[in-house]
Amino acid sequence: MDYPTALWAGFRLGAVPSCANPIYTPHELVHQLKLSKSQFILTHPTFIKSALEAAGQVGIPESRIFLVEKSEKLNFVNVPDLIEMGRTAPEIIPLKLSPGESKRRVALLNFSSGTSGLPKGVLISHSNVIANVCQMYALESSGTDGTACNGCLPFFHSNTDPYFH
Repeated sequence: MDYPTALWAGFRLGAVPSCANPIYTPHELVHQLKLSKSQFILTHPTFIKSALEAAGQVGIPESRIFLVEKSEKLNFVNVPDLIEMGRTAPEIIPLKLSPGESKRRVALLNFSSGTSGLPKGVLISHSNVIANVCQMYALESSGTDGTACNGCLPFFHSNTDPYFH
């Protein structure tokens, strides 16, 4: 439920989210954190152990690790906390793209499955994301009787598109 909201918030702030497989080992996560030059981690409490270990190896402080939901056992800032902080924070000017910039500006840095070696970063432009949303909307509003559905890869996975290596 929080995934689209977190991505949208990142887009609005000019961040480039890099979604990771939730069952990555710390070693696998370190690879992605290094290549993406990540500056913070948003994770589920279930995966905090791996996130903490990987963050420690790449120099991301615990103060930059956030949870998608509250946890009584863990003392980390979470999405509900961030929403509350945002209510009183100074206004942040949202990212606005100039005409044509959506084709050049990276929206997501997803990683391939690594079938031919270590996973590689795949740059997904804002235009790619917009086109995919339009495709999904067209399918959903086409009046089908429910026998057809749109299937998609897990949120953290990406096929390698030759135009965005």
